[in-house]
Amino acid sequence: MKKIILTSIIKKILLITSLTILAACSTTYSHKSGNNSNIEMDSRSCSNQAKLNAPTYLCRNPLMCAPDEFSLVINSIAQNDAYYDQCMLRKGYQAQ
Repeated sequence: MKKIILTSIIKKILLITSLTILAACSTTYSHKSGNNSNIEMDSRSCSNQAKLNAPTYLCRNPLMCAPDEFSLVINSIAQNDAYYDQCMLRKGYQAQ
């Protein structure tokens, strides 16, 4: 019983750690023209488009992903980030 609880705690810690690392790796942008006055609006627009076109997968159990769901979560986050990055690049922003 203790081993099962310990395993589930380790899985939760690994999931939280991996999501934190992915969030910390986010890219900052600046416009090619140097005018960043619309960056917040463009960022929100790209974020919304990414959520619509590449939604992130949520686990069936919000406290712990099943082993078959973990790769779905990581893949959906990567696709969402890629869609957001592509959108920002199309709007004329460069990654820093």
